[in-house]
Amino acid sequence: MPRRRTLLPPDQRRQQLLQAATWVFARKGYRRAGISDIIARAGVARGTFYLYFDSKEQVFLAIVEDFRQRLSRAITTTSETPQPAMDPEALLRASFRRWLGWFADNRDATKVILKEASSIDPRFEQGFADLRRAAVDFFAARYRSFQQLGFVRPSIRPVLMAHLLIGMFDELLNAFVLTDPDADLNALAAQLADFEWNGIRPQ
Repeated sequence: MPRRRTLLPPDQRRQQLLQAATWVFARKGYRRAGISDIIARAGVARGTFYLYFDSKEQVFLAIVEDFRQRLSRAITTTSETPQPAMDPEALLRASFRRWLGWFADNRDATKVILKEASSIDPRFEQGFADLRRAAVDFFAARYRSFQQLGFVRPSIRPVLMAHLLIGMFDELLNAFVLTDPDADLNALAAQLADFEWNGIRPQ
């Protein structure tokens, strides 16, 4: 007897295909992966794939856009403004843990975006630039709030600090989070917070 396929609403089926494609691209890379790999992972017929996407490139574009939207929402809806009674190092530790956790929860998509997208199509560059600017604005605003409360040195430019943090975070994602599913995110966050705090607090 042939296996009966589960009927899903269109939105859920599209998301299923996106998740399957993300899994495949993260392991095989965009160029080596094929639509046959994606439909095998999703457990659907080839015709089902073409109901939602015209090509491998189109499903890849959808993955990039979905990631960009979700990360943008995470940035714009997260508040990390310090208050006078807060422990600044604890706030930094919680912030690093939150973001490490977000990327760990989206490990496959992050691999695809960081390692594949920018080299495949120049159209992706604008989306990356927009995300980078949003992240810089977010971390610069947080550092500016720390300065206003006297928690950190006023001599460091907030935008410079934001770029330093993002570069450091990118490297740690590649070195630890994306390569090790069992990475100790709490320990990583604590070490990051210790490193940042001891570099920026007033002498």
